[in-house]
Amino acid sequence: MPGDIAILKFFNVTIASPLLDRFFIYICDFGIWIWPLMIVILAILWKGEARGRWMVLLAVLAVAFIDPAIYRILKPLAGRLRPCHEITLEWIRLIDGCGGKYGFPSSHAANLFGIAVIAGGFYKRTRYYLYPVAILVAIGRVYLGVHYPSDVVAGGLFGAATGFAVLYVGKKLFPARLGKHFTGSAKNGEEDNKG
Repeated sequence: MPGDIAILKFFNVTIASPLLDRFFIYICDFGIWIWPLMIVILAILWKGEARGRWMVLLAVLAVAFIDPAIYRILKPLAGRLRPCHEITLEWIRLIDGCGGKYGFPSSHAANLFGIAVIAGGFYKRTRYYLYPVAILVAIGRVYLGVHYPSDVVAGGLFGAATGFAVLYVGKKLFPARLGKHFTGSAKNGEEDNKG
């Protein structure tokens, strides 16, 4: 797709700089974020009461569905090479390794948007920082040359749809326990304003 290539070239080549290289390597490296994330999860499990525990459980379930669905089904089915594996794109700047063979859809984008939707379903204010982080990581994957823009858009949509589906099913299966913890519910209205 010509638009995909033009946007990829803009992010990967046109705006390239050593500062952005470091920034996007850092923000896209889940290895760096695993320990802070584990601390946040433990704090939510400890202090977040039922609302936080449900959020963590549903987020884990969403990621447990998203990751294998993308790696074992969608990527092999689509069979779209990552731009860094595409020999016709000689101009690609490969900054931090290429990753697996296939890139459509992006699991980084899918996982983050799935988590953002679920966290936002429980704590409204998380939307104000989780969605920007998910968008930055999606842009970073394109900047680093490991995904086409359509890879991250498809991943983000798949992850968000999965997040909404997990919230919906959870609320239907456990309405008495789970329904009261969602943002926007009548009983939870005051808590939504706080966080």
